[in-house]
Amino acid sequence: MKNMVMAGMASLCLVLGIMAAMGGTWLVPEEEMDEGMDMGMGLTDYWLSMDMEDETTCEQMVDMSDDEMGEAECDSDGVMTMTMTFSDICDDTDEDEACDMATGGMIGTIGMWAGVVCALLVALTLILPMAGVDAMDAMPDMGKMITSWGAGALMLVGILGWYMMLPDDGETVMGMSCMMAIGAALLGLAAAAMDQFMDADE
Repeated sequence: MKNMVMAGMASLCLVLGIMAAMGGTWLVPEEEMDEGMDMGMGLTDYWLSMDMEDETTCEQMVDMSDDEMGEAECDSDGVMTMTMTFSDICDDTDEDEACDMATGGMIGTIGMWAGVVCALLVALTLILPMAGVDAMDAMPDMGKMITSWGAGALMLVGILGWYMMLPDDGETVMGMSCMMAIGAALLGLAAAAMDQFMDADE
């Protein structure tokens, strides 16, 4: 039962970690935007979407858009989405806030994906033996312990590193991607703590 619970926690940590690392809503506007507009920030970029009502108008706006404003594209509903990375903004403008966001995004990305790799190894270590596969038995106990704690710890380090580099603008709040990342880190740490401190028959 203990291994099944840990396998479930590690798997959920893995899924939430991947979704968070690839998500574009680490930060969202604190106040509601005008109708037809939305925006958010991922770890490495920000995006802004505007409803142009039809695809033709949207394509015209894309053709008129300035490349310095980022990459623009339309969907079939006529919604134009503009995306630009913080590193590009830092290179073009040398603004401290953009450069801090780029650095924080790099720290967060490294931490999240390193944690995802550890979570994958932990999940395989727990799930494969249940299926009668001994492929992970060669991993030493020390390696299993390191990956077990590393899944949640590395994600948490990435989140904290990203958060510490955020500018204090008071206009954005943490969004769903950030909440999923925190949940993934806590699940990873909880699974490691269960493995370390709870007996198998409990």
